[in-house]
Amino acid sequence: MRKFLLLAFRNVFRNRSRTAMTLLVVAGGVTGLLLVGGFFSFMFFGLRETTIQNGLGHMQIYNADYFKRDEVRALDNGLDNFKGVVERVLAAPHVKGVAPRIEFYGMVSNGLKSSVFMGTALDPVAEKSLGFWSRITSGRDLEAGDAEKNGAVVGAGLARIMNVKPGDSLTLLAVTADGALNGVDVDVVGIVTTGIKEMDDRLLRVPRQTGAHLLQSERITKLVVGLDRTENTDRVYADVLPRLGGLTQQITIKKWEELATYYRQVKMLFSGIFMFLGVIVFFLVVTSSANTIMMAMFERTREIGTMLAMGTPQSWLVALFVLEAVITGVLGAIGGVVAGNAIGALLNQAHVVLPPPPGNTTGMPLRVLHEPGLMVGASLLVMLTLALASVMPAVRASRLKIVEALSHV
Repeated sequence: MRKFLLLAFRNVFRNRSRTAMTLLVVAGGVTGLLLVGGFFSFMFFGLRETTIQNGLGHMQIYNADYFKRDEVRALDNGLDNFKGVVERVLAAPHVKGVAPRIEFYGMVSNGLKSSVFMGTALDPVAEKSLGFWSRITSGRDLEAGDAEKNGAVVGAGLARIMNVKPGDSLTLLAVTADGALNGVDVDVVGIVTTGIKEMDDRLLRVPRQTGAHLLQSERITKLVVGLDRTENTDRVYADVLPRLGGLTQQITIKKWEELATYYRQVKMLFSGIFMFLGVIVFFLVVTSSANTIMMAMFERTREIGTMLAMGTPQSWLVALFVLEAVITGVLGAIGGVVAGNAIGALLNQAHVVLPPPPGNTTGMPLRVLHEPGLMVGASLLVMLTLALASVMPAVRASRLKIVEALSHV
């Protein structure tokens, strides 16, 4: 076996220029997969954590009939005795905290202009305890004392539409839980941006007490649950679900993956792009390696004939050529992993910021994660591709007639 392996190594470097070209293609393919895949991994991780920390949370708890609601009167299917639910959820391991929220729609006016808004009434202390953060561009975020002063934070786009700044007043109009129209005056304390224009043009946040007064109800829309680590979501979900049995209201729990529509769409899109890149690398390696293998076998026709004349089994010849391809793949993969990690490290140190994607207003940093699984996957892809590309030429060579092979010039 050792001699067989040494023979394969010797044959790989018999024509160094041709082998170097194949190694360059293989290493380039692995490098490209590592850089693109590493960037996508960073983007998915960053988008996941940003989505969660922007207020989505790791889980959300609703009345089971919530998704059958009338959007104008969302509290018809809200949660009544939510404090009992909070106590049961907080008893589960890995839960950092629970934040109640009221979501509603309405009209906002400053006396001169009016616009539709999407409102969220929340508990500032509970939100901050979960580690949620807001990108405040002017003024400040909501605080505990804002409940008495009817403070409000508005989206950057809505602030432009209404031409308001911190310190200005607005009037909110909304349909109450009983179907009547109610209004409340609020003072703008801050301007916030989510990075998504459509949301910034409608976003408005007030303390939960202000929302309850406006909607004339103590019900809430949902409870947002924050965990110590995103990776514990499935474990906590399985733990919390039975804890909420036996309540007067039927409860539905949604995990963050079910609620993060934008995240799923982005991940699906870029996963498809990465798969397409993998197909391109596959065909590049097959094309380049097939030509190299065919030329090598043509040059070694007499050698093949000699080995057949000496009684070498055809299966051994096939195995020899496949082993040579695998060795080439291993060497190319090692070079690609080294190059990919080196280039990735340089890009990470360069602090490059890419233009914002469609629908966003903030740029994205160009960073590459060094994923061991991705390195192994990319290396196996090129090694298997080379091995498969060598099978047919190897089988054809092993079936050469001895006389014709020996007489080959």
